[in-house]
Amino acid sequence: MTDITFDGLLEIRRGGDGLTMGGGASHIATIETVEEWEAKAEALRSIFRQTLGRGPSEACPLDAEVVSETSQGDHVKRSIAYSVGPDERIVADVLIPERLNGRAPAVLCIHPTTPFGREQVIGNDPSEKGKDRAYALHLARRGFVALAYDLLSANERKYEGLRDFDTAPFYKKNPEWSVRGKDLWDLSRAVDLLETIPEADAGRIGSIGHSQGGGITIHAMALEPRISAGVSSCGDWPVRFSKNPFNHARTGWWVGRPFLRPYCQAAKPFPIELHETLALAAPRAIMHITALNDFQYSSEETHLTRPVLASMGESVSRVFSLYGVKDNFRQVLHEEGHGFADAHREMAYAFLEKRLDVRR
Repeated sequence: MTDITFDGLLEIRRGGDGLTMGGGASHIATIETVEEWEAKAEALRSIFRQTLGRGPSEACPLDAEVVSETSQGDHVKRSIAYSVGPDERIVADVLIPERLNGRAPAVLCIHPTTPFGREQVIGNDPSEKGKDRAYALHLARRGFVALAYDLLSANERKYEGLRDFDTAPFYKKNPEWSVRGKDLWDLSRAVDLLETIPEADAGRIGSIGHSQGGGITIHAMALEPRISAGVSSCGDWPVRFSKNPFNHARTGWWVGRPFLRPYCQAAKPFPIELHETLALAAPRAIMHITALNDFQYSSEETHLTRPVLASMGESVSRVFSLYGVKDNFRQVLHEEGHGFADAHREMAYAFLEKRLDVRR
């Protein structure tokens, strides 16, 4: 395990005037400037989009409509129906703090893999786990406008007759797309919706998620420039250090990116990995919270996972240092398994408060 590195993140191919025509010699060189990194970032985004498949070319009108609005004491819950595609309307719950002084920063609160869907993050899951994951409710109480919606195949968007997160009907209808591509499409439509909410500051938008919601936040920040700051808790894992990369491309139940399946089968490296998607957030702010004993690694294996994840974090930090904003990337490693404990949520909320400039 000690030979796993992430050194190639700051490498680019250089050559003479005929480089892209295949003329002359080329060589791998270390990236030294923001301009060189941004050239690589553009290529990485293109690769990432290829792994997501082919989705719609343009968005349909939102046609947003307020369904209900109720006072919850310290905040208002506004439920809004809107379109994410032709003949596909969903509902988002927007939690708005009472007595706002001007527009507030807004945060997309992406739920984990739970049958409660958005209900968990707005505080309607009474279990102990639910209390740890009510981050939309917590953020609204700290002065943010918090928006939560159901991911495809969860809660109100579960396919009839199937269990939560069974995505088979999606692929029958969209064989050239992916559920992760759909997740990111829906997230961008949620950003569109936030931009219409009078209490929200469209220039200060963040995203937070645990587990599946954390992975979506990382991927969204790689592609959606309107997100200024994000937090992922236990959202993704370096594939080169994965015990089973098929988790990204399962053949049944929740199927994220099936176009990665041939790489799994042929034991080939993925075309884009976690350290690269994290770096694509730069120079915007992102916090990566992850457990050393997660993704099939036990507490007895943290001596293996710690150096690998620390090395990955150092590599990502170098990209942010190119921009002179090293502090905009923060990695938090812990040994508390696949959870979102009080201390880590407090770190996450403080990170978003600082980067999105909450004025309470």
